[in-house]
Amino acid sequence: MVQTLYYVTSNAGKFEEVEQCIRAHELPITLLRFDADIEEIQTMNQEEIAIDKALKAWTLLKKPLLVDDSGIYFEKYHEFPGVMSKYISHGIGMAGIMKLIEPGDRAYFRLHLVFVDTEGIPHSFEGLCKGYLVIPAVLQAHADLPYDDIFVPDELAGEPQTYAQLRGTSQFEQFSYRLRALNKFLTWMAEQGKKK
Repeated sequence: MVQTLYYVTSNAGKFEEVEQCIRAHELPITLLRFDADIEEIQTMNQEEIAIDKALKAWTLLKKPLLVDDSGIYFEKYHEFPGVMSKYISHGIGMAGIMKLIEPGDRAYFRLHLVFVDTEGIPHSFEGLCKGYLVIPAVLQAHADLPYDDIFVPDELAGEPQTYAQLRGTSQFEQFSYRLRALNKFLTWMAEQGKKK
């Protein structure tokens, strides 16, 4: 049975990534985009932000949906840019961000993906990818995913590549924090289906 899910985001890059994963795995899910920029609560707790946004979106749609909140964390700073990643990149741009880092600095991407079911109950799934930062000669990331230009996953064997360089390759899926959270969600969904 095909399930229709709304993916709530104003970020086209996020939607494309999740839609491609669902198509590639031939999953029985029709993903629709609900283009909304939901107001965020002010907290440093990323999971609380994601759950709050998901419940606000569910109030608007009253249908099963997914919402995520992601951020990059530079380990030499406390929880930064973290939940403020989008605002920092919009405020000072990548040129400003690159003044705050040095090649080799440790960093990680963290994401909380929240599914709200038909009854309005939220379920949260975390995705994480650890790595390090580089300062590229050329910026090539999707405009909505600017930090992809400076992040290299730890697990990458062979020649280091940034997220921006990995996108569109067969390797990217294994390093994507968003897809790690999505896979946890899909596994959970399959388990719920077996219980019925």
